Amino acid sequence: MIGDAAQYQELVALYGSYGDEELLGLGRGMPDLTEMAQEALKSELTRRGLKVAPAGEPVARPISDEELADMRSYAELAPAECIFDFEDERTAAAAYYALTREGIEAIVVSPSNSKFDNRGPKVVVKPNDAERAATILSEPSTDKLIAETDETPADFDVPRCPSCGGEETLLESVDPVNQWRCDSCGHTWLEESVSPAR
Repeated sequence: MIGDAAQYQELVALYGSYGDEELLGLGRGMPDLTEMAQEALKSELTRRGLKVAPAGEPVARPISDEELADMRSYAELAPAECIFDFEDERTAAAAYYALTREGIEAIVVSPSNSKFDNRGPKVVVKPNDAERAATILSEPSTDKLIAETDETPADFDVPRCPSCGGEETLLESVDPVNQWRCDSCGHTWLEESVSPAR
């Protein structure tokens, strides 16, 4: 029970550090959280007087052109029809490449590193592209998307982790530059911050 109380307090502190929009975004995925995380989140939402719009309802305020221009900021506010959930990073990356190949701007949003958040990665697109993205992602099977992703061009080298040298690295997002995460040690870095080895 002591461990549970400590975990709950950890969640209270974590959610207390979130901004209102980030908290509302997390609230829209409430069913994906553990029961303890849901309780802590509900408590923080109530404390701030925030209400989460049920799934399928539009976001309470319109999204500005500036927020639409920055995909990372927009991903926090995106309406449900613009968010596509995936089981793992590999299929999310495959979906991302399938969309960008068709000229649709998208971003991969990885789940938080919190042990209390058991959601998978998401691919987020802009409202004008939502219907087309849904069509594209419903056509090929997941296996076909993964197979296409596995056909990495010969001239593309997946970077090694600059922290531990591990080769199991995942592309987490591409806006504004490629952000990578090491599966071995969890280190994340931006591609432009590491000079390519020649």
